[in-house]
Amino acid sequence: MRRRHKTRHRLNCIFIIILAYANRYLYPLLLLSILAWAKGTSNFMPAGISILVFSAYELIGYLCKWKHIFCSFQNAYHQKMTPDSIDWDLVSKTDAYLIPGIFALFGVLLLLL
Repeated sequence: MRRRHKTRHRLNCIFIIILAYANRYLYPLLLLSILAWAKGTSNFMPAGISILVFSAYELIGYLCKWKHIFCSFQNAYHQKMTPDSIDWDLVSKTDAYLIPGIFALFGVLLLLL
C-alpha cells in the first residue's frame, strides 16, 4: 500500500515539473508562433488576446500559489525544481508582478496594432 502511494506522489511531482516546463517554454513559444506563422496583420488580434490570457494565467498562478508556477520560477532562477518543498518567499515579488505585466503590455500593444 505504501509503495502505491509513493509512486502516485512521484508521478504527481513529475506532472507538476512538466507543467512548469510548459509554462516556462512551450506556452510562450506557442504564443509567438501565432505571430510568426499567421499571414498579414490579422494575427495581431488573436496573438494579443492570447498573450493577455497568458499574463493573467501567470499572475493568477502566483496569487493562488500553484505549484507549477513556483517550479517555473525556480527554473528561471536556475534552481532545481522542488514541487515537494515550496517556499513562496523565495520568489521575488518584482518578478511575480513584472513578468505578467510585461506580457500584458505586449498583448495590449498587439491589440492596438
